[in-house]
Amino acid sequence: MSADDQNDETPRAAHRFNVEEARAKAQQALRKSEFILSRAFGLFKEPKQEWAQIRDEITTIPNILIGYVAPLAAIAPVCDIIGRYVFGTRIGESVVRPPVADALISGVVTWIVVVGLVALLGYLINAIAPQFDADKDDLAAQKVAAYSLTPAFLSGVFSLWPPLWWLSLFALAAMVFLMFRGLPILMRAPEDRAMSYAASVTVTGMVAAIILFSLASCVS
Repeated sequence: MSADDQNDETPRAAHRFNVEEARAKAQQALRKSEFILSRAFGLFKEPKQEWAQIRDEITTIPNILIGYVAPLAAIAPVCDIIGRYVFGTRIGESVVRPPVADALISGVVTWIVVVGLVALLGYLINAIAPQFDADKDDLAAQKVAAYSLTPAFLSGVFSLWPPLWWLSLFALAAMVFLMFRGLPILMRAPEDRAMSYAASVTVTGMVAAIILFSLASCVS
């Protein structure tokens, strides 16, 4: 093989490598999306069975936050940006659309705050476990926080059309229900104390969310 042929073969090999790498990443993203959809469906259809499966899964807190929470937490900011530009914000008789840079910064900040809030909820669930006769377990607590918030994550699609915001209240009720079903299985909380446990976490989490988003609004 001549030197010219070798020079021609080098970019072709690099191109094939790039294509194969892109295909592998696409397949990995597809598997992750299938897992997320399967998990969400299982929590809604058979919550007790799904929570038992979640309990037995070997994973880590970073894997939960990065692999599950982070993609779902992006739904609301992305849909909000789309909704703002498709429908705009009505002020009086005019429709206002924010600058692109401001919308992107606000979306990124919101995404970071949501992921941080889920991590905080996991810490809270574990910290107050003894008050409800439950076992302390960092990983189990983070699982409860992440997966019980699935309805809230999915309700982010309502941000596409702002008048539908009130439908998120149903997602809040579903979140409390999933947490109520998950706490006895993962944190070994007594059945008769699981609802008060879930309610305490929800109220405290809402207060924390108000504080965090208020601080984030100062940045964005």
